[in-house]
Parts: sequence; C-alpha cells; structure tokens
Amino acid sequence: MTNKKRNEELAYEKVKRAIMLRRLLPGQRVTEEWVSQEINMSRTPIRAAFKRLGNEGLLEVIPNRGAFVYNPSDQELSDVFHLRVVLEGYAAKLALPTVTDEHVHELEQLLDQEKKAYEEKDFEEFMRVNGLIHSYPATLTGNKFLLQEVETLNQWSDGYLILKDEFYTIPIEEVKSIPEHLRILNAFREKDIEEMTRAIEAHLLSTLYDLTGQQSVFQ
Repeated sequence: MTNKKRNEELAYEKVKRAIMLRRLLPGQRVTEEWVSQEINMSRTPIRAAFKRLGNEGLLEVIPNRGAFVYNPSDQELSDVFHLRVVLEGYAAKLALPTVTDEHVHELEQLLDQEKKAYEEKDFEEFMRVNGLIHSYPATLTGNKFLLQEVETLNQWSDGYLILKDEFYTIPIEEVKSIPEHLRILNAFREKDIEEMTRAIEAHLLSTLYDLTGQQSVFQ
C-alpha cells in the first residue's frame, strides 16, 4: 500500500469511527481542517476519504459548503426497508424448498457469530454477519440478480445502522435482532414459507421503526 493510500485509509477510518461512536452526528459538518489536525496529514487524502464515505452514504459533500454527516429522511429509510421486505421475502419463497440440514447449520453458525459480535461490541463484525444472514436465502436461489439487489440494499442499510443504531449502548438482553433472527431461523428450519416471510417483515420493520423512532405494529 502506498503512503497516499495509507493516509486515505487512516482518514476514512478516523471519520467513520467517529460517526459510529456518535462523536459526529447526522447533519454535523466535518471539516478537512479537523481531520488534518486529528491525524496530522495533508488534505489531499482526506478529500479522497470524504468521497469514499460519500459513496457509502455516510457523508454528504455539498459544493461550496463542505461535508456533512448524512442525515437520511424517514421516507428514505422506509423506502429501503419496505423494498427489502419484498425482495427478502421473495428470496425466502424461492429458497425454502431446497433447504438442507447443511444450510440450516450454516445459518445457525451465522446467528452464533452475530451474538458473539454483540457480546464483544464489534460493530463491523456485526454488520458483516448481519448482511450474510439477510442475503443467505437469496444466495441459495442461484439468482445472481436477486442476490445483487439484496446485497445492495443491505449496504444502504449498513449506512443507516452506522448513522442511527444504538449498537454500543444497548445491553445484549435488550437486543431485538437476536430473537428476531432466531424466529427467521426456526421458520427456515421448518421450511415454513408463510412464517418466514412474516418473520422477515416483522424484523425489518421493527428495525425501521427503531431507526425512525416510530412504533412497530408488526408481530
């Protein structure tokens, strides 16, 4: 890795970590001067890092105004999560007839890894595993276009979690995704398409309402 790329990576991680730890909040301005002072480097790699963070939906770079921590609207979150309900439910319907004991075991392992990530407060690992859990049925369908769309929406959702989720402050016994994912796993194991689609919808909309501060009515 060149020194330029190393500095860009350092600047990227510095700002991303500050957002994840809520030291930078949605709507807050992030200046090149601040990053430059924090890590003692020139502004050129910082601009590249800002562009990368913008592509990931974490920063919004406005010409002649500067960079701001992205603040997605409730409507944007709603659009993404409702589309995920449709696509992940469709993937489940296609995948469940082909599920084997090995597939169940692999999904069980992913849920174990998710719980460990929560116990260790490893946000990056949680997001990695969470993405694999949600894309697993689409992977089993063999439909590369469906998988690509599911993964793209997962990546957008990762940005929302970084911006808004209270990962570091919620006690593990109050974490909703663990029992919600377990409900999905149980339906997956039983090849119960109706229950799995209901579980996927309930989980995704529960996450949406937590991020937007609304009350979920789905069970």
